[in-house]
Amino acid sequence: MRRFAAMLVVLGIAFPVDAAPPPRVELAFAIMMGGTRIGEGRDVLEHDGRRYRIVSESSPRGIATLFINEVRRESRGIISDNGLRPDHFEETGRRGGTRTAAFNWASGELALINGNNARTVALPRGTLDQASLAYTFSFRPVSGEGFKVHVTDGRGVRHYRYREVGPETLVTPLGEIRTRHFEKVRGPGDKRGFEFWLAPDRHLLPVKLRYVEKNGDAFDSIITEIRFQ
Repeated sequence: MRRFAAMLVVLGIAFPVDAAPPPRVELAFAIMMGGTRIGEGRDVLEHDGRRYRIVSESSPRGIATLFINEVRRESRGIISDNGLRPDHFEETGRRGGTRTAAFNWASGELALINGNNARTVALPRGTLDQASLAYTFSFRPVSGEGFKVHVTDGRGVRHYRYREVGPETLVTPLGEIRTRHFEKVRGPGDKRGFEFWLAPDRHLLPVKLRYVEKNGDAFDSIITEIRFQ
């Protein structure tokens, strides 16, 4: 496992860059809509210092099963000096069918399959997928000024800019956790939002995620358990 000894300064506060996570990490989340718990989430990160695999699963419960499907995402690839570099991404559970993305870094091509539709597009350098985005910072430092990144969901590739909102202390079922809060910068007409909170004391793992849909509905995944192996 690589270790980062550098110090990052975020809004005038020094945050040490934690060591890379242990070889296996399991995270459990409560999925909330407003003040109502509507589901459960479970992420598993496995790596050997060279390759990684992330499996992210979300399951609705109660009345939410009427309008939300179980969704499973998997990302696997290598760990580079710049963080995670996916080779393959797959998402199942949505009504449109399975989505996959095959990364060919040598040719600079990304093969996408969305249900019955298949196409190949250009693969920008540093592209991540929806499963690996929030975990890449456990393997690389990130400055307090935010970052730009290309992300694929199996349908296409989009370029996003994220800004660091600042340090925040979250109150969670695990107690108070200090975090670094990042959010997607939305341009005109972009109604979808994504935010994540990384915990410096826990290998910069995500301990809260927020998804905002086109209609304005917001879903929060809040950490309830972390297991290291």
